[in-house]
Formats: sequence, structure tokens, C-alpha cells
Amino acid sequence: MSILSDSVAAEREAFIEGLCTRGFKLLNDCRTLLGAININGQPIEHEIALTAEFPITKPRVSVPNGEGSLSWHRESDGTLCLWSDDEASDLPWSDAAAMIDRISQWHAKDAAGWSNDPPDLDLERYWTSGCNPILVVHPDLEPLTGKKCRARKYLKKSFEVWDVGPGKVYKNRKRWAGVSVVNAGELKQPVRNFDELADRLGAEESEELSAAIENGDVSVVVVRYRRQEHEAAVSLIAEDQNPNRLTAVRTAHTGESTLRLRAGLDANVLANKRIALVGLGAVGSLLAEMLVRSGVGAMTLIDGDIIRPGNCIRHVATLNDVGINKAEVVKDKIITAGLISKEDANGKLTVQPQMLQDAVTTEKIFNEHDLIIDATGDNPVTALVCTASRILNRPLITVCLQRGGTVARVDRFPLLHGETHKDALPPAESHIELREGGCGDPISPAPPWACAAAAARAAGMAADLLVGRDLYPPTVIDELIKLPDSLPTASSL
Repeated sequence: MSILSDSVAAEREAFIEGLCTRGFKLLNDCRTLLGAININGQPIEHEIALTAEFPITKPRVSVPNGEGSLSWHRESDGTLCLWSDDEASDLPWSDAAAMIDRISQWHAKDAAGWSNDPPDLDLERYWTSGCNPILVVHPDLEPLTGKKCRARKYLKKSFEVWDVGPGKVYKNRKRWAGVSVVNAGELKQPVRNFDELADRLGAEESEELSAAIENGDVSVVVVRYRRQEHEAAVSLIAEDQNPNRLTAVRTAHTGESTLRLRAGLDANVLANKRIALVGLGAVGSLLAEMLVRSGVGAMTLIDGDIIRPGNCIRHVATLNDVGINKAEVVKDKIITAGLISKEDANGKLTVQPQMLQDAVTTEKIFNEHDLIIDATGDNPVTALVCTASRILNRPLITVCLQRGGTVARVDRFPLLHGETHKDALPPAESHIELREGGCGDPISPAPPWACAAAAARAAGMAADLLVGRDLYPPTVIDELIKLPDSLPTASSL
């Protein structure tokens, strides 16, 4: 056996011994323990079944006599949900005393009705899973509830995506399926089969739904439900036209509100902001995507350069984009990624395929945007926008990689009273200069991850400024790669 296997086996034996000293008995299968735990003064028998991978995976705990409610804190087979995945980092169930204490806590909370219960929106785990790998995606469901709906099937390699929308399914359309969208309302406990769903819907609606499934008119039932005012849905597939054999598949909402859930807490404020991003090279292209993903409502992308083959290693561009203006490429990538629809892009993404060079254009850009970000790393352009920011008293952030790509530097302008920027950094003694034919300037040796780090720092400063936290100092310097003539650490700068 390996060292890891020996350690796991030892923990398993210690756990079994710990339960046995507390009155549990190990059954003949050598992995199931049966014993009583004192719950509110009463001995309640519990069965603790160890998985083959225990303690890496959680044991399955059940109450043979059925005590406890059928709440969201039980699996579909009746076993108790004792630990969430967020609590699993140190395998807390591997200790016998902790296990018994957690079971006692579960019963106490169950008796109290699970007050302050976090509303996990995972109804599908209480239904039998379908055999086929299917993802049902849907728009906002309220306008579709009770209406004629259909799903179009797309094959994505070995996975099927069923896209729900309004409309009728015509005969002999193999790529289409009939859909019924129903509303089960607030669920205090999960519904686990068609009979329980029918109780939530009422006799008339459930009879119509059952008939539609049996007649083959409906192949997908999308069930809307709420938990503590949080909206969710589960998709059930009728593979054999039998309502009692519905199976659950993965379900996801495709609307903007779902995209914004993972955009960060600043997204609602940033949605009303307009940024001009000057320079769409390695750092700028990554920064543009980060800003859109973070919720920025509109951007003007400014760059007069085109994509060269060598750019593609650090840029969002691919070799298929060679010869196209960098700003145009970034706009296209944002649309292709689905971050902004093609219809909305005309108002939210503006391309200016010439670099800033004159005072009139620069002033216009500053006056039309909430923030300008200079990611050019070009001294004349940076001098122009810094001068404009100071004279117009308009916000600016500059971001660049210095010292051969080993340092990311971000500065904001104009300075507030009493503020100063950090001094310019001296060049690195060990700086390596790279050259490419056709390029007048040397090529930065910065690795792609350093470009991403600089972009992330600039995005953070932009969000801080636009939402009004103002917690960032006027200069942030991050040492990304330590050189022999080392810089101070970022925390001390």
C-alpha cells in the first residue's frame, strides 16, 4: 500500500473505534455502524455507512425509524445533509465525536424548523437523474408560464443543449421538443415526484400536464419555484411519456441577471458607467474583457494598431485576427463570448481605430466618459492623457508593465490634496531586450500571466474609483517577478 492509503486506512480505523466506544456496533459488511444517539433525552438509532473512499468522502447517515422532517436537509434517499461543501476543507466528519455532535445539531435545527436556513436552489437532486447528458437553458420564465413553448436541441459534442422559448412544436421536427412551464410557488420542502408536484399545481393544471405528457405533446416540464423569495427552476424530461417517470436534468437561466450574479457586488453601479480604454494590446485587451465581465455598461475602445502574429500569445486575439485593428478584434471577442449581445454592442462598445494624438479629440473623450484608462505603455500618449486629466480635472488611470515585465504599475489621476505618486522605477540591470523584424520598438519579455496581473490590478483600481470607495492609493506597484536587484514588496510601496 502507499503512504496515503496507509494514512487513510488508519483514519478509518480510528473513526470506527471512536464510534464503537460510544456504543455503535460494526455490522458484517465492515463499513456500516449502527447505534443510538441521545436526541432531546431520547435514544434515537442511527446508521452511519462509510463509503469506500472514507474519510475523503462523507459517510451516509440515516435514521432507520424515520425520525426528522422531509426537509431540504435530507437527500432523496432520506440520508441527512450534515455538512455543506464549504465546510469540507478539513474533512470534519472524520472525527467520531464531531460526527455525533453534528447529528445532534441536525436534529435540534430540524425540530426548530431550520430558521435562517440558507435557500439552496437545487431541487434536481431530489429527482432521478436522466440517462442522457442534457442542459436545458431558458430565458425569464414568467412570460412563458402557461403558454405554448418549445425547446430546440443542439448537440455540443457529447452533450445536448435544449434552448427553451415560445412557440409551437410541429410534427416530424426531431430537433424540437414540447415544453410546459409551470409554477410550484414557494417550496418549504422539496417536491420529489409527479404526485407531489401535482399537489402544488392543483387538480386541473396537473391533469392537463399529465395528459400532455402522455400524448407526447410535452417532453420537458420546467418547474418554477421559490425559496425565501429566490427564484429557481428545475427541468424534468419525459423520455417515455409517463409522468411518473420524469427525470431531472441540468437547468440554467440565460438572462443578463444570471450573468451579473458572478460579476461582483459593484456590477450594478458599474452598469451605469462609461469608460474609454486607450491601448488594446496585451494588457488592454485583457483589461477590456475584465471590465465588461465586471459589469461596466459601456466602453470606447481606442487603438490604431493591427494584430500581428506575435501578439496572439498575450492578446485575446487569435491567428485568425491577424491584420485586423486591435480595438475591432477586442469588440468582436467580447460579442463572441456573449458578454454583450450583437444588438446591444452598437450602444455599449464603440471603436475608435486611431490613437489619441490631438487636444480636441482627447478633451472630447474625457468629457464623454466617466473614466479614461491608458494601457498603451506609450510615453507620448501617456503624457497627453496625463496633461489632459490635470487640466480638465477628469479621472484617469494609467497601467503598464515595467522593468522587462517584472513589475505592474498602476497610477490614478488627478491627485487629491496632499497626495503624491511613487517615483519612477529605475530600469532593471538584468533587463533582456527582445527584437522582432518589422517592429521599431523592442518586444517586452513579460509573460502572459504578468499582462493578466497588470490588467486585474487596473480593473480593481477602476472599480474602486467608479463606485466611490477611494481606497486605492494614487500609485500601486506590484512586483511580479523578483530580480537580483530586487524592488521592495508591493505591500511596502
